[in-house]
Amino acid sequence: MKALRMRPRDLTRLAAPTHDVLVIGGGIYGLAIAYEAASRGLKTALVEAGDLGSGASFNHQKTVHGGLRSLQTGSLRAARQSILERRALARIAPWLLRSVPFIIGTHRSIVRSRLALRAAFTLERWLARDANEGVEPELHLPPPRLLSKAAALRFFPGIRQDKLTGAAQWYDYQMVEADRLTFAFASAADRAGADVCNYAEALTPIRSGANVGGMHVRDVLTGTELAVNARLVVNAAGGRAGTIMSALGVSRPLPLLKAMNLVTTKPASDIALVGASPSGRALTLVPWRGRALVGTAQSSALVQPDDSGVSTAEVEAFIRDVNYAFPALRLAPGDVTLVHRGVVPAAEGKGSPELRPAPAIYDHATEGAPGAFTVVGVKYTTARRVAERTVDQAARRLGKRIAPSRTATTVLPGAGIADHEALAIETARGVDLDLPIAGIRHLIARYAERTADIVRLMHQRPELREPLTPTSATLAAEVVHTIEQEMAVRLSDIIVRRTGVGASERPDDATIRACAAIAARELEWTESRTADEIAAVQAFYRLE
Repeated sequence: MKALRMRPRDLTRLAAPTHDVLVIGGGIYGLAIAYEAASRGLKTALVEAGDLGSGASFNHQKTVHGGLRSLQTGSLRAARQSILERRALARIAPWLLRSVPFIIGTHRSIVRSRLALRAAFTLERWLARDANEGVEPELHLPPPRLLSKAAALRFFPGIRQDKLTGAAQWYDYQMVEADRLTFAFASAADRAGADVCNYAEALTPIRSGANVGGMHVRDVLTGTELAVNARLVVNAAGGRAGTIMSALGVSRPLPLLKAMNLVTTKPASDIALVGASPSGRALTLVPWRGRALVGTAQSSALVQPDDSGVSTAEVEAFIRDVNYAFPALRLAPGDVTLVHRGVVPAAEGKGSPELRPAPAIYDHATEGAPGAFTVVGVKYTTARRVAERTVDQAARRLGKRIAPSRTATTVLPGAGIADHEALAIETARGVDLDLPIAGIRHLIARYAERTADIVRLMHQRPELREPLTPTSATLAAEVVHTIEQEMAVRLSDIIVRRTGVGASERPDDATIRACAAIAARELEWTESRTADEIAAVQAFYRLE
């Protein structure tokens, strides 16, 4: 089997001879662009100022949406594109997705009447006629349908009954382990030959006359700076994209707002619910890890790129909206275990800003920065398609013939359906290691075929076979695995995004300390550095 590990973080690779493309930003859009470019034959590098997938790509409701929302605004093209990209993700990452039914009440109104939803569903069936083509049978999505009022009351506890006529049901996908999907794109980019580095901050452009020929990059961990030469720079820095444009000398506004989702202790069924806040904004209650994940709230005013902090007052205001939309939830501040938040592109209009409706690709050739593009992403679901379009434009700008895109059908590393349990058991037997089935299932749920690597690591280093604490399912070997094979260099990388031990709530102090002790040994941290890393993790979970 071809090795699945990512190459270690090494900024010296960035100083190699000129790359074709330098991608700035390691969220889902930047990673998808790096994967697309490298897989089609372009020499590619990617730098991310923080950790991979640590910005808005971490903050979402972990759903892969089709085109129903676009249909409500009359955008058939956007709806069709969402349907195709939902199918693409089901093809390339089936292990990491599951189908989930969504239910919304129908009412005697123009927008949410049974007649309006029936018309939308009829159109959706035509647009999604090939939605299951090439998709594993267990991920085939049933057609949408209307439900009776009795069914609405049964499946949507506490639904507001004023003018209620029934409900509408459709299916989308949920990312079982959203961070693993993001890292699957990172691994695919690395495997295709892209030089990917986290904690590498793009500073100022390298100029060859008027042309942008790369970026000066700072190693965030050491402070060292180096020049990364590239024939084309693609700015996919998410909330920092405006900052990078300014560094390039481009004057183009990029309004931003803050988005927020709440992870709760409240139990949830296997049905996602859609309700309306007092202002009429649609909110969604999604089951995730057996608990309710609720979103999405957004700031009422524009924010700056670093304004990702969340105050207690903001959370309490959002909880009031949530309880209006889902009265049976009875959410209280003490029920919130984690606030997923991020800064995302906005569209200014009358009143409060709204989420930007569509992605954009800007070629800055006529804006004082030839040799630079900016990509403004909107939805996680459509990142792959935007990456394909970006690389098509990049190739034209470079004057290079490149291979056709295959990213819509090529299964991502660690994301394919297979008998991972049998592989893990076989690997354990091969090294004479007796592992409980429950432990193996815990590992394969998150690491799929990479579980075999963890099993071999436990064989080589017996001290890593134990859980972090007596009450934790996470093994010491997982921590070392993420450091050795997944470019984890900070404690938050390990706890929040790699092992998932802190993806839904703040781990207890014993777990944080145990994880820090292993990381300190593997990464040769001083006592002071270890204390700083622990403090940073604790701050991540703290409200302002």
